[in-house]
Amino acid sequence: MTRARPDSGAPAAPRPPREPRPRWRDTLFFKISVRLALVTLAFVLIQVLLVVRMYASNTTELDQLLISAEANRIAAGYAGHPGVSNDIAPELHSPIAPDTRRSFIIHERGGRVVARYDDGDLLMEDVAPLSFLVIRTQRETWGERFLLSGTRRIDTADRTLWITVAIAGSGFRPFVPVIFDEIRFHVIVPLVALSLMLLMFNFSVVRSALKPLKAAIDAVNRIDATQTSTRIAMSSSSWEAQALTRAVNHMLERLEGTLQTLGDFAGHAAHELRTPLAILTLGIRRLPDSPDKAALLDDVQRMTRLVDQMLDMARAAALDIPAGARADLGRIASDVAAAMTPLAVARGRPIAYDDRGAATVHGHADAIRRALRNLIDNAIAHAPPGTTVTVASGPGPLLSVRDHGPGIAPEQRGKVFDRFYRVRRDDTGGAGMGLAIALAIMEAHGGTIRIRDAEGGGALVELRFPG
Repeated sequence: MTRARPDSGAPAAPRPPREPRPRWRDTLFFKISVRLALVTLAFVLIQVLLVVRMYASNTTELDQLLISAEANRIAAGYAGHPGVSNDIAPELHSPIAPDTRRSFIIHERGGRVVARYDDGDLLMEDVAPLSFLVIRTQRETWGERFLLSGTRRIDTADRTLWITVAIAGSGFRPFVPVIFDEIRFHVIVPLVALSLMLLMFNFSVVRSALKPLKAAIDAVNRIDATQTSTRIAMSSSSWEAQALTRAVNHMLERLEGTLQTLGDFAGHAAHELRTPLAILTLGIRRLPDSPDKAALLDDVQRMTRLVDQMLDMARAAALDIPAGARADLGRIASDVAAAMTPLAVARGRPIAYDDRGAATVHGHADAIRRALRNLIDNAIAHAPPGTTVTVASGPGPLLSVRDHGPGIAPEQRGKVFDRFYRVRRDDTGGAGMGLAIALAIMEAHGGTIRIRDAEGGGALVELRFPG
């Protein structure tokens, strides 16, 4: 059911606050993702430390990786033309680390040397490797210093090369690029891919897990004082979501009971006051005519009207519209206009009815009559004597009442729907509940009520129903 609202183009009656759009960093998905990213980062750091420790304790594996990496780099930098060093890329002449020398020699099939590079006094012997040799690595150590040598067979697009490399150095620094490549290709890349997969999985799982919570939030936001019988559907997901749903439904049950008690009290109190007021009216009428009698009778009539409006408000708040109930707006408007014509004529404000082709809507006919009667009563009370109050039905699901009074200022159009509010404080003719009752009835029907300026002066109040 859609909540009716006073549509006036000015500040209106208070509406339920809209749920603010959460900032990204405040969402549960973001917080879970951050924690997952931190766990992944910690796992990466642990893996890096394990890889470094493993290679630091396994020099044989590290030696093979360094020789293989240099052989592949030399093969990539070799231009492919026979010569001594002029066909070697310039970057291959620079050392791989401080205080480290590297020399190499390249053979092709048959043992012919196609290129070589000697770094200082680290000279390579021109010994052709065996044709079946694929990989060879050896290490010699003198204290902190080492000498690595090894041969790798590299198959290129047009030939097979045997690259023999000799590396002389000390410490751990020459192996850092190799370890970094191992970490990058065997730790970081797989874990980044795994992390992305986990984030995608996390997004899907969290969104699915939070769907019942989002549905509960939407359901609660749709509930207002006219829909306290609404309950949130129980989710079949997690225990936490079900517990939250049960708690909210229990709260709604208590709220419904409280509002029902308040509504029943107002209705019962008003009903109980009607009989004493009727007896009091009869007693006053038996008194001799005097100014005091007229004043007393006027006061009692205002009290009676207030009690009647309290009953109308209680009925409107508890209005239940059956599923198949239909209301002919044209017939309702003509009947109410005809019924109120004697009162309007007696007050010097006759009623004119205009049939503009009204529709039949889903609604409670008696409640709609009460709403329209309150609008006409307000118009009669505020229109100047000698002017006409126009009641119109249609076009479509629309009823309207127009008067030629002073109208309602835009800044007051939202306030006039409050209970007991009067536009003019010196107005003692009513209790200020007519528009509040009309609004409550329109809320129950899911319609809207609008106040605007009528052409030629006065106020035009419209009741628009769904459909």
